[in-house]
Amino acid sequence: MEGNTLLPERIASTLRKAIVGSVLAPGARLEEQNLAKRLGVSRVPLREAFRVLAGEGLVVIQPNRGAVVSERSEGELRELFAVRSMFESEAARLLSRSRPQAVLEALEVMIADMKRAVRARNYNEYTHIAAQFHDLMVAECGNRLIAQLYDRIRTNLRRYQLMMADLPGSPAKSIREHETILAAIRTGRAAAAARAAEMHVGELVRRFEQNSRNPRRAPAPPRIRDTRSGLALKNRTQLTKKD
Repeated sequence: MEGNTLLPERIASTLRKAIVGSVLAPGARLEEQNLAKRLGVSRVPLREAFRVLAGEGLVVIQPNRGAVVSERSEGELRELFAVRSMFESEAARLLSRSRPQAVLEALEVMIADMKRAVRARNYNEYTHIAAQFHDLMVAECGNRLIAQLYDRIRTNLRRYQLMMADLPGSPAKSIREHETILAAIRTGRAAAAARAAEMHVGELVRRFEQNSRNPRRAPAPPRIRDTRSGLALKNRTQLTKKD
């Protein structure tokens, strides 16, 4: 019984990673028969996994078409990051009051690791560590409801955060913004910490919008294979404008 319950979650986890990493591109149809065969599962748990992903905003279940990877849009980006700003600014404010030493040290290590990743031009690793920084800040802020609500948008946020790492100069600027947030938290300046967190999210959106108006040509994305699912799809990072 437990295996039947966990199987859809495992399937959802595999597909989630492929969607967040753009292995499964926005607009891609998740064809049941082929996916079930590749994953070695029946259609019943696969459909349940689709429903889980639909609840996270990663998949849209359409009549007569089935499950489709949801499109990314500038409108959704702004909405998600506005909510993110509210959660993270409050988390920074609360952390600046409690200042748990272990958390502060972990955040410091993460900033150092981000710098190493950027020097090595490993932007996927940088994005992963930067996401951990914010996850830890929210998880340890002392407000369980904020942490629970943040968790509901976190996966969809990742799709956009991965794109942010490709913006020219953004990682280096972002690291300095992380340092400003942490410095304010360390010194117990609640208002400054909240403002720094809010400004960081706002700057990410501003840099994205600026790059959208004046895009720089990037090399063609590689084809990526998810070895566990057997999926091989072209990596795409396009956005549709849905304001």
